[in-house]
Amino acid sequence: MRSRREVLEELSLHLHRIGSANDAEDHNCAGEANRMRRESCDAIRALMAVHPFLEEMFPKLLWELDTRHILGWGWSELSDSVEAYLRGMKD
Repeated sequence: MRSRREVLEELSLHLHRIGSANDAEDHNCAGEANRMRRESCDAIRALMAVHPFLEEMFPKLLWELDTRHILGWGWSELSDSVEAYLRGMKD
């Protein structure tokens, strides 16, 4: 069983990947950006399915995915929240 820290670190990775996709799109790589976003969102949904505590910790996470708000600024706001949880966790 994976620890909460490991799951949160993976969530953080996927969120940052969405931010990287936004940068890729800014550099005229729309196809690659769309692929990165789709893969990241799919991976986050898969994490949520296996680790229900994510929806408890981040009640807006599913809404972010469903509305695609996560693809704009939502990823950054969620990333800040994840990082705050990680900083507050004891190793």
